[in-house]
Amino acid sequence: MTPRVLVLGGQRTVQQLKEHTDYDVVFAEENMTIEQLMLADYPLEVDFDDWDDVIALVAAAHADQPIDAVVTGVERLVPLAGRLRAELELGHGITEQSARDCIDKAATHRLLAEAGVPVPRNRVVAGTSEGAEAAEELGLPVVVKPRDASSAAGLKYCASREEVEQAVGDILKGGRDTALIEEYVTGPEIGVFASRVGGRTQVVWVVEGEVGPPPTFVKVGGFFPSRLDEGQLAELEDLADRVLAAVGLDDWVAALQFTLTSDGWRAGEVNPRVPGGQAVEMIRSTTGYEPSLIATEAALGRHARPGAPKAPFGLYRSIVFDGSGRIDYDAQAAGSLSGLESPVPPFVEFDVKPGDAVLPVEHPKGGAFGRIVLAGESLEQLERDYAKVREQLAVRLVDDAASEAAVDRAHTSCC
Repeated sequence: MTPRVLVLGGQRTVQQLKEHTDYDVVFAEENMTIEQLMLADYPLEVDFDDWDDVIALVAAAHADQPIDAVVTGVERLVPLAGRLRAELELGHGITEQSARDCIDKAATHRLLAEAGVPVPRNRVVAGTSEGAEAAEELGLPVVVKPRDASSAAGLKYCASREEVEQAVGDILKGGRDTALIEEYVTGPEIGVFASRVGGRTQVVWVVEGEVGPPPTFVKVGGFFPSRLDEGQLAELEDLADRVLAAVGLDDWVAALQFTLTSDGWRAGEVNPRVPGGQAVEMIRSTTGYEPSLIATEAALGRHARPGAPKAPFGLYRSIVFDGSGRIDYDAQAAGSLSGLESPVPPFVEFDVKPGDAVLPVEHPKGGAFGRIVLAGESLEQLERDYAKVREQLAVRLVDDAASEAAVDRAHTSCC
């Protein structure tokens, strides 16, 4: 019998599921376009700020024809997926409590520490002076972040009491009651995408990231496979299993972050969703897995099966800048790149149009303004192809007149 799957937001997930005939898709979204209305088998236009109304609409659809699983790749909607699992009395999927414990970084660290998983030392503070005192106790420099933000949104590197007080004050002014002060740890940053079904964790993908300078720590690049040896990979897989068990995540997926310090592993964020940006394309190319299908199968209580990978190596580079200005590039070249060694077409995506203002990689509104993802037979081959892609795209800054006010977005480290 074809399973019926409810997708909360995220058109890409629906598109991937509709490419397969194995799912009947209910799509709940706000302000749906004609394209979105026609995409799903059963469209539901909802207001995600009104959970009671969403639950009522979903319950009516469930009564008409039972829903077997609820999935979402939108982090703010993961707790709603957990609530709906309970309301519909489904046998699989994330729980609301686990979703909230993953999104609340302080709760994540508390649960991991209680389970014996190494994490950066941290403190939750409710005031600027308390924050400065906590930072000195942990040892400057520290990282200050909102408890509920991912992809480094709102994160600040602070080397002094004054910077800590400013960072905490900014978070509290934004409407939050507390902020998280975290020990600053250094070392290779390793990303993991894993599913956990029936208490069994499957590590799908391990990538080694390249992180830009403080204070924003933008992910400027990464490569697959990582340079971890077999022993380190085994430690990491065991650690990922312990992390997901500690936060109670099961029949779901997660993007996890780890840092390999001189003193060993430190677990960071547990994002209860499919990775974003460059990661999805690289996972598809180098493992044969489609992340959205992994997430759907997990919510149905099943492990997904991969197809054939396109290539054994992957490389991504974020489109970042050292200065401010207005970006220029050859938009047509992105679809007609030539002379590359790898037969796998590169994935090129810009978040800005030619003429748009951009800011430096370390600016609070800077970060990554696009991404280039390649797959091939070796990292050396991909580095050569990357250079050719950049040359043909002709990415450059045409002036330095851009100001902070011209870039209307909050910083994110995700590329």
